[in-house]
Amino acid sequence: MEDALYEKLKDAIMEAGSLRHEAYEETRRRQKADRDLADVSMMARDAESSYHGEARRRKEMEESLARERAAVEQDRRELDAILEKIREVDNRSAELELQISDSGRVMGELDVRMSESCSVLDALRREHRGEEPAADEESMPAVDGGDQSVSFLQLGLLELEEATDRFNESTMIGGASAGSRGRVYRGSLRGMSVAVKMICPDVAVHEARFGRAVDAIARARHPNIVALVGACPEARAVVHELVPGGSLEDRLGGEAPPLPWHARCGIAYRTCSALAYLHSTATVHGDVRPTNILLEDEQCSSSKLAGLGMPGFVAPPQLPSGVALAYVEPRYLATGELTPQCDVHALGVVLLCLVTGMPAFAAKKAAQKANDGSTPWHEVVDATAGGWPMERATEVALLGLKCCDAVETGGPHRPAELLDEALSVLEAATDATPGRTWSSLSASTASDSGGAPSYFLCPILKVCTCAFDHLHARGFPK
Repeated sequence: MEDALYEKLKDAIMEAGSLRHEAYEETRRRQKADRDLADVSMMARDAESSYHGEARRRKEMEESLARERAAVEQDRRELDAILEKIREVDNRSAELELQISDSGRVMGELDVRMSESCSVLDALRREHRGEEPAADEESMPAVDGGDQSVSFLQLGLLELEEATDRFNESTMIGGASAGSRGRVYRGSLRGMSVAVKMICPDVAVHEARFGRAVDAIARARHPNIVALVGACPEARAVVHELVPGGSLEDRLGGEAPPLPWHARCGIAYRTCSALAYLHSTATVHGDVRPTNILLEDEQCSSSKLAGLGMPGFVAPPQLPSGVALAYVEPRYLATGELTPQCDVHALGVVLLCLVTGMPAFAAKKAAQKANDGSTPWHEVVDATAGGWPMERATEVALLGLKCCDAVETGGPHRPAELLDEALSVLEAATDATPGRTWSSLSASTASDSGGAPSYFLCPILKVCTCAFDHLHARGFPK
């Protein structure tokens, strides 16, 4: 009996252990199920958050796309309007070109009539004076130049037309924009290569002022000043020797090879020499700028100052505009009176352009910054000019600022003193080139026989017009 109970108790204990084990496993399964449910819930929340974010981004992209479409539509409308305006401008341009063509034809007819009228007038004048037309140098009236007699040709319009192929545009120097007051034509006159400057019809010129200005030009005989060949009052034209190398403006701003610095110093020296000579004869140039500094050749072995007397042609005097305004002395703008200081101021701007290689306004501004210490000088000096001796380049730039009254000088300077200083500084700058001194530059153009350099000879008379030697090369008479 006891054995039976023991067996039953044993079976009950084993069954209880089995049930306990099953309960434990069930608990583990339920805990795992709870964990899985929590993970799934978290994944669901993440998916829902992701969905809402994606929906928000999609809405923003749709709004951005709508804005872009609206902007594109606006641009399309503006483009259509611009194209319509371009079509209108093209139509108007065609009409204007037709009008210009008609105007050119009318001007040609008027030129022919004017030429015929001037020829008749010239013939009547000669008939009235009982003279025969002159065909050589006997028609050159003498002009009293003080210590010497100066001559120039008195020309007629027909002769100028023949010299320039009836003022053919192909002979124009510098194009239609060469000068605001006139046009310059290349021509051949009595075996000489000449430049004919015609004053524009819309520029007021008084006959008496024209005559006085021509006389002043004729008296200016210097190797670095363009020589006057003749004048034609009827056509309001002056004829000079032709300087074939172009202008300094073309070399500084064009596509020509850059000027080496020793050539720039030589050009500046010769311009100074010309101005010193003019001022010694109580003459003011009044229009010193790179456009009026002409070069003999590509090597710039010589240069000449042109444009003398141009301000004297105009009545009343006209103020320059545009780029030319940069070379105007401020006091002239206030008083309208040409003084030697006007030439010295313009020379200073030219010096700054030569040193920096920049246009006038920019050159002056850059040099002032370098002088104030805002910019190093080596960043201002034109690197295309080669190895500038920095000390000499700085001296030339400071001289330019002094001439422009753009640097404190400790007191006023007379134009003559500034020109003397400029000649000394530029001569020293030229001598700074190894093996290339100012004396060698002058002697390089002298003949083998030891005579005067070719640029000291009058291009018309073929005689030496300056009796001074190299010690008097600054332009003053001996």
